[in-house]
Amino acid sequence: MADPKTIGRYQVLHSIGQGGMGTVYLAEDPMLKRRVAIKVVRVAGAARNQAMLRFRREAEISAQLNHPNLVTIFDVGVEEALGPFLAMEYVEGKSLGKHIKDKSLDTETSVRVLIQTMRALRAAHRRAIVHRDVKPENILLSEEGRAKLMDFGIARSMGHMSSNPEQLAETALLDGALSGGPAQTLALRLTVTGDFLGSPAYAPPEILKGGEGTPASDRYSFAATAFELLTGKLPHPGSGLTEIIIHILQEPVALPPDLPPRLGNVFQRALAADPEDRYTTLPEFLEELVDALPGPVSMRARLFALLAQDEDGSSVSTARFRLPVLEPPESGPQEVITRSRQSQPLKISLAEDPVESYLSTRKPAPEVPSTDDTNWLSILKWVALVFVLLQLFWWLAPGLGR
Repeated sequence: MADPKTIGRYQVLHSIGQGGMGTVYLAEDPMLKRRVAIKVVRVAGAARNQAMLRFRREAEISAQLNHPNLVTIFDVGVEEALGPFLAMEYVEGKSLGKHIKDKSLDTETSVRVLIQTMRALRAAHRRAIVHRDVKPENILLSEEGRAKLMDFGIARSMGHMSSNPEQLAETALLDGALSGGPAQTLALRLTVTGDFLGSPAYAPPEILKGGEGTPASDRYSFAATAFELLTGKLPHPGSGLTEIIIHILQEPVALPPDLPPRLGNVFQRALAADPEDRYTTLPEFLEELVDALPGPVSMRARLFALLAQDEDGSSVSTARFRLPVLEPPESGPQEVITRSRQSQPLKISLAEDPVESYLSTRKPAPEVPSTDDTNWLSILKWVALVFVLLQLFWWLAPGLGR
């Protein structure tokens, strides 16, 4: 099917992405003279109505949040010859998923992307909105280095969640027996019928079991994204989606053998099967992640400084600077300085001027009299001696005369 020349009031320039059910076009808004990305879904019937509902939901959430690390939605509509469309902010760059495949980001840049994405996700959670589909493909990275979280089409407000009896029954069944049959059946249902909304490879167990999703679920998906970004691997591997889902439901996180132990411990907690065992906030997870990263101390200090501030300069967490674990020197005595896990975080304050500090703590040296002072003291001593002798002579003189 040929690309359209116009979609709504927008002038189509060219296609910039193709999916199974739709296309993304680069277009221009003739009224506001700006470029936009337009997502079009080519479906009919009930699927068209569902797509339109998702687009409207995404536009509503975008209007509520208005965050610099979220893709802004400008317009929604239906083009009869094409289907529902969504006009949104055009981000010139690539998805995080593409960067992971290309291995184009170093460790520090990767964590900076995670910190920016965390800000966007926390903004949604503050509004009681659960994203439910956090994954690398839904994070765009502009050429200027700004991360943008997108696709709130299946997001859910926590104030409007309801319990589905069928989902509750299925959850009880899976909780009772996850040793093969039920998990296999669920995995096949999700992959064959397409009932599951979202990306199962990054979904937590409670979502795969039919739960609605909570901020803890988003934190799991965020941690799974961080795991793949920093290791290049999924936390639950498999040759296909069915194997991945079964691994999520039945197996612990598969840590790469070359992953530092402290970093592995952080991911094991962030990706715990039980939501109660995970980190309670995203900043807490990122603090532990940065603290466990191998590499220069200066890199971790920069990341802690970035983590401690939100986009508007306000504090977002209890981020603290910790004493890093220093690696043993390559030569010389093999001394390793470690930090006790039970020790309290250090409170860092600006040091005083080193010159003033040195002068204030320096003990005054004993005063040594100068040469001139010594001469005057000698003269004064002789004058006093002569005066005493003259007084004695004056008292004794009359007696000598008699």
